[in-house]
Amino acid sequence: MSRTRSIGTEQSDVQRLARAIRSGQLTRRQAMLRGGALGLSLPSIMALNGLASVTGVSASSLQTPVAEPVAGGTLTLGVQADPAELDPHMTSLTAAWHVLEHVYETLVTTDETLAPLPALAEEWTVSDDGLVYTFNLRQGVLFHNGREFVADDVRYSFERILDPATASPVVDELASIDTIDVVDDYTVAINLLTADSSFLAKLMGSSISIVPQEVVEENGDLMQVMSGTGPFRFVEYVPNTNVILERNPDYWDSPFPYLDGLEILVIPDNTSRTTALVTGTVDIIEYAPVQDLPIFEADETLKVEGNQNTNIRYMGVNVSREPFDQLEVRQAMAMAIDRGPVIDSAVFGYGTPTNMLFPESYWAGVPSEIPPVDIEGAIALLDSVGLGDGFEAQIQSWAQYPFLSNAAIVIQEQLRQIGVESEVDLQENAVLLENYFSGNFDLSVTGTSAYVDPNDVVQSNFMTDAASNGGGYSNQEVDDLIAAGIATTDQDERAEIYGEIQQILLADLPWINLFIAEQYEAMKTYVEGYVHIPTGSNRSIKEVWLNT
Repeated sequence: MSRTRSIGTEQSDVQRLARAIRSGQLTRRQAMLRGGALGLSLPSIMALNGLASVTGVSASSLQTPVAEPVAGGTLTLGVQADPAELDPHMTSLTAAWHVLEHVYETLVTTDETLAPLPALAEEWTVSDDGLVYTFNLRQGVLFHNGREFVADDVRYSFERILDPATASPVVDELASIDTIDVVDDYTVAINLLTADSSFLAKLMGSSISIVPQEVVEENGDLMQVMSGTGPFRFVEYVPNTNVILERNPDYWDSPFPYLDGLEILVIPDNTSRTTALVTGTVDIIEYAPVQDLPIFEADETLKVEGNQNTNIRYMGVNVSREPFDQLEVRQAMAMAIDRGPVIDSAVFGYGTPTNMLFPESYWAGVPSEIPPVDIEGAIALLDSVGLGDGFEAQIQSWAQYPFLSNAAIVIQEQLRQIGVESEVDLQENAVLLENYFSGNFDLSVTGTSAYVDPNDVVQSNFMTDAASNGGGYSNQEVDDLIAAGIATTDQDERAEIYGEIQQILLADLPWINLFIAEQYEAMKTYVEGYVHIPTGSNRSIKEVWLNT
């Protein structure tokens, strides 16, 4: 499905950028650059600069007035999965991020353009050698417990992630840090071991949030409590049911949030999530079931945002286990997988088949043809390593993500054609994460998303002994290329490096890549100000208001 920029969408983007200029969040030049990245028309871009007309055409004449935001009300969001873990430093679960991002904040953030933007850091500088990042922090920002956020909180949060005792699954994101110097209460200098051109992108993830030390020490961890600096404060979490948040009246980014509250309902079943939206039980749903897009588009009370996201769905292979440690076995499985039926079952055709990590349209993407299915060739490969009679395997996948569990079931049938008899084990979020990261699996139909920089995917999943490298993959050439990829800031050089990495991974097959999914959010038409972000983040809810 394709989407064209509608007049209403353009109006909304212009209004949002204009508010950012008025509030001092963006300069006019920054807003114009952002508008260009969003694909705004030239008159709209020039209107942001305060010019009355372009080549005789009035910019204002092309813009229908949009109502000013009104504060108040509670937004009810239907999500696909339970967050399970509320401690930002101890989770890598997407469902958790979609809760944490409303309560916690990071030094640097991003929006629909994927450009780095100030968050708790107002600005930053990078030394000429790329080894020192100095962040000037916002002053007067309060944690939800009433204490002011200062530079010591940055040091504590990052050192907590790096501490082996924390066992953080995102420790590799900060692995390039050497030391952290608190210059004063509002300045922190982070010294890197080696230059890392992906460092700012790493700081954007919700798992790199800043937390107050005293709340951690009081509770032991943050698994059942939340106290951040974000637009909403934690009220209640009932596992597998809901999360209730309330407006943070002391939020630094005034006038946001407009909402008085945010209630997040866990609705794993696709049909139930659609029904909840149509009937008005919820105001907005994430992972809008793609098979129901015609329903949403035919309903005048609803609207849809979104399209392709920065994600990859794949079958991870535990290369440390027999017989998957043999390349011929991995090659045979790849030859047997037909991505068309997988995509049809998983996302009803709303996906792009791929054997690479990144789409060709992404700056680090490379073109690659997917070979046709070859059952006879796959059987011959297995026979060459003494497995001509097949073998047994277990395929783990997610109980709460039908687009992955459905894919696993199709792959189970496809592998049966080459003599691989497998059992599909659908696991709850926390169980699957524990099994995957500890290497307790044969095959895992899963995915990763929310990347901004290609290194977000590559280093944590394919670097030898990386925390997220559950399949035990190790290749010194890949390790060296990862180091080279973060050492240079030249994007063309980096694109070539990540292209080479992808070619090696395609040959080694620690992952058998399946498809890149389209992702949508559906909502009532009175939900204003929501912006789809390609990482899948819902953080734009802080700018949402209810036009009722």
